[in-house]
Amino acid sequence: MHDPADKDIAAGMRRLPAGRVGAVLLAAGSSVRMGGPNKLLMRIDGEPLVRRSLRTLQAVPIGHLVVVLGRDAQRVRVELDTFPVRTFCRVEEGCDQQRSVDAGLRALPDGLDAIVIALADQPLLDTDDLRWLLERWRELPAGSALIPFSDGVRGNPVVIPGSIRSEVLELGPAIGCRGWLAANPGRVVRVDAPNDHFVVDLDRPEDVRRLVARGVRVD
Repeated sequence: MHDPADKDIAAGMRRLPAGRVGAVLLAAGSSVRMGGPNKLLMRIDGEPLVRRSLRTLQAVPIGHLVVVLGRDAQRVRVELDTFPVRTFCRVEEGCDQQRSVDAGLRALPDGLDAIVIALADQPLLDTDDLRWLLERWRELPAGSALIPFSDGVRGNPVVIPGSIRSEVLELGPAIGCRGWLAANPGRVVRVDAPNDHFVVDLDRPEDVRRLVARGVRVD
């Protein structure tokens, strides 16, 4: 459950200029650990997971959205084509996540205040969660990055300042955002999340079973 003050946070976020916030939605995974099906096309309460993830980001609102595609790129894109605000880029199937992040950052414009780097396989994450995370980031000193944790487990999305985008890109995908975060611990803030939505993702069949046990319909 969210704190009642979250309603005030949500109202504040709606008043903030969406154009100053960007997001990279990582939807290029190969779903190997799921054992066959593309998890991003699984229907969560009747909606494809990747579509649910993009809809959640757009409702924050976020002004600049890049979706990074990989496996089944055309099938995934079809699920998202009705969304008016998004840019697509594509990486080679099977490449590591760092290359997806690099591709997504390159597709974003300069001059953003914040960049949300989000996974497309987090079925419990909702718009209030993202607004809460961005509000926590806005409370930090300029130039800070923010990582959510739940019971000591590192979660996603990560929020980075737009000012480091060019620096991260200069590092190249072999080092990339992950390397920047590791090399700048003084500028990285951990925040305890109000729920476990930030650490629940779908990687394996047992993850699906746990989600169903929580009352979520998965098709």
